[in-house]
Amino acid sequence: MQRMFPFVLATWLLLPADAAWSVDGVLEINQACVNTGCFSGDSAGFPVTIDGSAGRSYRLTGDLVVPNVNASGITISTHDVRIDLNSFTIIGAACVGATSSSCRPTSGNGSGVSGGQGISVSNGSIVGMGFAGVLLSTEAEVTGLRARWNHLAGIQVQEGSKVSGNIARENGALGITAGPGSTVSGNLSYGNGAGIFANAGSLVEGNNIRNNTGVGLDLASDAAYRENVINNNTGGNVTGGVNMGANSCNGTATCP
Repeated sequence: MQRMFPFVLATWLLLPADAAWSVDGVLEINQACVNTGCFSGDSAGFPVTIDGSAGRSYRLTGDLVVPNVNASGITISTHDVRIDLNSFTIIGAACVGATSSSCRPTSGNGSGVSGGQGISVSNGSIVGMGFAGVLLSTEAEVTGLRARWNHLAGIQVQEGSKVSGNIARENGALGITAGPGSTVSGNLSYGNGAGIFANAGSLVEGNNIRNNTGVGLDLASDAAYRENVINNNTGGNVTGGVNMGANSCNGTATCP
């Protein structure tokens, strides 16, 4: 134990003085720390900025209320970062307490969580943002989110990403949009401008896509889809893609 003490002390001295660490070493984000800066690399106010200097794993410990449609909640300027919303919500101020999509912005450029390559976002809600709920680059992983009432996309990711187990509801444009070679599985996308868009070489499986005002499932010609339930989409149920079977469209096994 005595031999380890100098190493432990030196490690502790290197930690950012203003970082809020949980017991498992994950950095905490909440409305209170936004006022002063939550950790090294982040200044006071929105967005909470993650540049990787404080660490690569973060957790919300309270809701974040974003003040206007042009402000973002969390912006990540590095790669390979994990954000656990921890069942809390990033929400635009106009939607606090709202019970319908009437609070949805009609303009703005703020997103709930935005960032570059290899970002993981999970387990919470993103509501009423001026641009997109989630706006990520390549190799993203988005799981267990509820993205609703955002101006444009609920969830938007680029090439080689995984979008699984989310609810995208009543977003102004697309519920979920994914770049080439992505996997979109087990999501519910309803009441959006369009349901799910997936680019070249993507796999779309096991989703429930319904009551979107545009097309339900909009696919590149070589994207594959299977085992989806697709109903009552005003712009048509499926455009493009390769039907790999076990899909249901408006209660029948016949899908384009």
